[in-house]
Amino acid sequence: MLDKSFISKIKADVVICDTITYHIAKYVSRKNGSPLILVKHDIVWRKLKADGSITYIPMKVYEKSILRKVDAITTISMEDYQYVVQYVDKNIVYYVPPGLDPKVFNPEGVSYDFGGDKLNLLFYGSLDRPMNIEALKFIKHRLIPLLQKKDLLGKVRVNIFGSGTPPKYLRLNQDKNINYLGVVKDPGEYIRGADLVIVPVKNPGGTKIRVLEALFCGKPVVVTPEAAQGLPDELKKYVYVERDADGFLDVIKQFLENPRVEEINTGVLHDYLRKNRTMHDVIDSVLGIKKPFKIEKEG
Repeated sequence: MLDKSFISKIKADVVICDTITYHIAKYVSRKNGSPLILVKHDIVWRKLKADGSITYIPMKVYEKSILRKVDAITTISMEDYQYVVQYVDKNIVYYVPPGLDPKVFNPEGVSYDFGGDKLNLLFYGSLDRPMNIEALKFIKHRLIPLLQKKDLLGKVRVNIFGSGTPPKYLRLNQDKNINYLGVVKDPGEYIRGADLVIVPVKNPGGTKIRVLEALFCGKPVVVTPEAAQGLPDELKKYVYVERDADGFLDVIKQFLENPRVEEINTGVLHDYLRKNRTMHDVIDSVLGIKKPFKIEKEG
């Protein structure tokens, strides 16, 4: 329940919220006479629909309605930007690609030693989130059995790490075909130690940050079409897009035959970082400190 007596004491020159916290932020914005910025990490109703929840219907109505009640909107993918500008003036919508910490995600740091006797696949993320649980099921019940059927498990190691507790029924700790590491301190170190990062997630919208993280560590990535959505055009050529376990297997075979199938052009990645806009730019524009910048469409 919203405690308005507490909320009314908050002082702010600008208020930033997401879809879920909008109902609180609008009150703070009104009390202070401050501009309200809506941050769109993704389109929520699309995620709910992909998860099979009927709540996507009221969420779609609600989400569209609040787009018209804020002073500015930011998106982290061009796809979401194009969705939002269908409903509001594009001059208040800002495409702000996600930024990454180059101290963590870079190709030059220490690499974890998974062992050089096999091709090391890596999947990671918040392992208690629905989209990642489905990805774990894909890996355990579809990809690994296919590798086994093709007599490739002796040549491939499946490594998994991440925060959150995965469902007990998946028995990751007890699976002899999975090297489950749990939570790790430095994800960049483990990404650099892998030969190929796999991202078999199916939820649409947003930008899958882990794809960028892997690329910034100089590692190739095989993804589903959904996971490729929202990626900047200049980075898409460094990912392998496959729809099913057979497609993932084909890419794995390529790397078994030639582990350096595609060199990652780190210069392109650094250019991507340099052109990134930040929330500071958006705030300055909304407050009138700078002239509003124009959206540079990709491609």
